[in-house]
Amino acid sequence: MTIDNETAMKIIGASFLFFAIIELIRGHYSKPEFWTLAEFGTSLGSFINFLVVRAGLLIVASWLLLALFPTGAGFMADLPFLPVFLAYVLFEEYAHYWVHRWAHEWSWLWRFHKPHHTPKELNLTVAYRENWAWFIFVPNAWLGAILVWGGQAEAAMLGAAIKGSSEWMVHSAVRWDLALQKNRLTRPIMWVLERVITLPDTHHVHHGIGRYGNAMGNYGSFLFMYDLMHGTGTIPHHVQDGFGLPKGVKVEPWYEQLWWPFLRKAGAADLRITPADQTPLFSAADIDDASAVITTADGQQIIVA
Repeated sequence: MTIDNETAMKIIGASFLFFAIIELIRGHYSKPEFWTLAEFGTSLGSFINFLVVRAGLLIVASWLLLALFPTGAGFMADLPFLPVFLAYVLFEEYAHYWVHRWAHEWSWLWRFHKPHHTPKELNLTVAYRENWAWFIFVPNAWLGAILVWGGQAEAAMLGAAIKGSSEWMVHSAVRWDLALQKNRLTRPIMWVLERVITLPDTHHVHHGIGRYGNAMGNYGSFLFMYDLMHGTGTIPHHVQDGFGLPKGVKVEPWYEQLWWPFLRKAGAADLRITPADQTPLFSAADIDDASAVITTADGQQIIVA
């Protein structure tokens, strides 16, 4: 089967419907606060931003490549598919790991990623909830355009299908992996799988607050192995106490989350990653040396030796 753009969109759409139907049946959309402009409206607006910005990036990237390298189109066309595809996935995910990690370490970049962490419930609608500019910083659109220009469109489309489906899966409220991790027959398979790819268990940690949450880790979007490689991975095998930003971190209005810096309330932007006026329980050196770090609901970091 040839993986073109239409096929990739069908795969992404089917995975969305699969998890959305389960979430709907389980009542995750029944709370009145979900159907507000601040929640569903912001997530829907962000997804529209994603589609518009992604289309714009593909146009700009294609124009730049053709203008700067007019004879380079199709230079990868004769290369075998599988090595190109694997190289693309590994490189794109590693680049995404660092952009995502820097977004939690650099205050100016955090401002564009912050909307992704404001929801207090985790479900499919959070998957593409970002400030409009975030979609420029993440590497998959740029690298995908290079692959298409280079004659490996199928590798780019398959990568997009896997990445898009993974985004729905890891943000879904459906915690299917916990049962498989506890089952003695499937536990050995899950032990390997959860150390290679990101699953709901490991990504929910990144959004979580309380005992089983730690936003300063588990940065991998599709491949969790990079977190293990760099010591930022936590595997809790547990449901989180809650989700969202720590107490004391400002949540901006919906329009500012979507379109900052063009739309914003009066005053300076809040670039803080953690609450202000809070004395850390542990030093930065202690946190760096810890085998794991737990971020509490009030934003304090507790080390696990």
